Amino acid sequence: MSGCKFLFMADHHVVDVSDAADAAAYPMWRPGDHAALSRTYEFIGEDPRCRDIDFALFGGDQINCGYMDRPATREAELATYRRTLLSLDLHRRTLGADVVRELDFRAPDSFFCEDNLPGGYVRRPIPFRPPESRVIAIQGNHDTAVADFLRECSFRCGDTRVITFFAEYIALPAPPGRFRSTARISDEAVGFIEREMAAAAADRTIRHIVLASHWTPVLSDPRFIWPILDACPENGWSGNRRRLLDIAARFGCDLYLNGHEHSPDWPVGRAGTMRVVNCGSATAQKGESSFAIVEIRDDRAVLDIYSRATAEKAPFGGVDYPSLPRLLFRREIPLHPLR
Repeated sequence: MSGCKFLFMADHHVVDVSDAADAAAYPMWRPGDHAALSRTYEFIGEDPRCRDIDFALFGGDQINCGYMDRPATREAELATYRRTLLSLDLHRRTLGADVVRELDFRAPDSFFCEDNLPGGYVRRPIPFRPPESRVIAIQGNHDTAVADFLRECSFRCGDTRVITFFAEYIALPAPPGRFRSTARISDEAVGFIEREMAAAAADRTIRHIVLASHWTPVLSDPRFIWPILDACPENGWSGNRRRLLDIAARFGCDLYLNGHEHSPDWPVGRAGTMRVVNCGSATAQKGESSFAIVEIRDDRAVLDIYSRATAEKAPFGGVDYPSLPRLLFRREIPLHPLR
């Protein structure tokens, strides 16, 4: 087994535009933008450089109100997300696949939903549900009450092991007129990462380990705005960011992908031994960049970054697409194979 090619996309922020408050807060979801995302998915299935992907990794915030106790709105957003997802050729082709067996897929039996929710929300375990296709969607801070999306998981593609984790959202004090946030990694998440990295490093057929989360571990870099912080009063003195970096260094993980910041330039920073890629938003409300086709090669990762389709209402009904996705730029990141 060798090679690995996948779609990486984060921050769809699907909203229920029938809700006036959401529509006002998220003006990028003008009428027709759901059609634009569907057309983007269709392009990925049609374009010769994009279509032969092994899996898709969605890096969090697939919907928008999944952290609120508003079941009707949450279900409306999920229905739109699921409907749009059917436009992705990879999803349609792999519906019903035994992803657990095919990708040597592993995850904890359940996770507790308790953070970033209204004060009266009851803490409850959400059982693990295997992915229904080769689209692996992990949680961001906007998805925390949704069982559709995973937290910690690990899976294999060729000679690459991909490991994901969730970080708990924390709002920090900020100067007037500004917003600041960070996240805290749980002991359980760090334990899962350590076990999976140790197993991958011991497997003679694995050459690369890739780590992904909604949040970035990069500090003191102006291109990475809301990092997971080292031990401080605001995060309960959690030192798990440092533990994470130590584990990655020990087992040879040198590539990390994160969402959350909607960065149109897809900058590459560093945290410990890892190169960290700060990706854009699937809805592309900041700049044009939307998604990447990522190839893990022997000595480097190659990320081709694309724009998304745009849509507008046609004069006599239906939807027009003024532009389709196009390749914007490429990032090449050196990697050091385990063996």
